[in-house]
Amino acid sequence: MFEWDPRKIHFRIDSARRSRFHDIIAQKLAGKFDHPDRISLCDAGCGLGYLSLALAAHFSSVTAIDISPIALDVLKSEADERKIENIRILREDLLGKPPVQPEQYDTMVFSFFGNIEEIMHMARPRCKKKIFILKKNDHHHRFSVSHALRPYDSLGHALADLNELDLPFSKEDLSIEDGQPLRSLDEAEEFFRIYARGDDRKLITPEYIRSLLTETGDSEFPYYYRRDCIFSILTVDMAGYGGTNS
Repeated sequence: MFEWDPRKIHFRIDSARRSRFHDIIAQKLAGKFDHPDRISLCDAGCGLGYLSLALAAHFSSVTAIDISPIALDVLKSEADERKIENIRILREDLLGKPPVQPEQYDTMVFSFFGNIEEIMHMARPRCKKKIFILKKNDHHHRFSVSHALRPYDSLGHALADLNELDLPFSKEDLSIEDGQPLRSLDEAEEFFRIYARGDDRKLITPEYIRSLLTETGDSEFPYYYRRDCIFSILTVDMAGYGGTNS
C-alpha cells in the first residue's frame, strides 16, 4: 500500500502545481455529463487532492475522502488558499465496513485506487449513477530509472473482473504528461532513490541521472524529468450493479 511521507509530498506538490494532468482528467470526466454542475461527486482515495481541486471547477460538489491525515492537510491548505468552497474533506477508511447509512453521491472517482472488488465494495452503497475508474495501462513503473516491470497488470485485471461481473462499461485510453520538475541534480538523485525498484539503485549515478533530465532554463526548477502517464478511464453504469437509485 502506498504511504505518504514528507519527501513524497514535497515532490508531488511540485509536480501537481506545474502540470495540467489533473485539469485534463477533470475536463474529461465532466464532459461525460450534460450538466456536471448539477452532479455531486466523491473522489475516493483522493490522496493530496489535486484531482479533487480540479473537479471542483466542474461539479456542483466534491467530497474528497482519504485515510491519510497528512495528505488531507495538504488538500485543506490548497483549497483554503484557492478559496474553493464546494469541496468537503473527510478522513475515512473506505475499504472498511461501510456505515449503516452511507452518504450517497451521483458519481464516484477511483483514481489509481483499489481493485474492482474493493471498488464495488465502496461504490455499491454510495453511488447512484456511474463510477469512473482510472487504471494504469503501462507495464512499467513510471519513475523507475530501469523501467522496472509492475508486479501485475492493473488494467488487464480490472477489465477481466468487470467482464466477469457482466457490468456495462466503456473504456477511454489516455496518455498525459505528468513529469517531475527538479530544483537540482542532488534533488533529482533523491527523487529517483525514493522511487527506486529492486536493482534500480545500482543505476543511480550522477551521470545516468543527468542523461534522463531536460534542462529548462528556469531558475527555480532548472531540470525536468519528462514522463507520460499512460492509463485508461473505465466508466461503469452502477444501475447494472444494483447501485443506489434513491
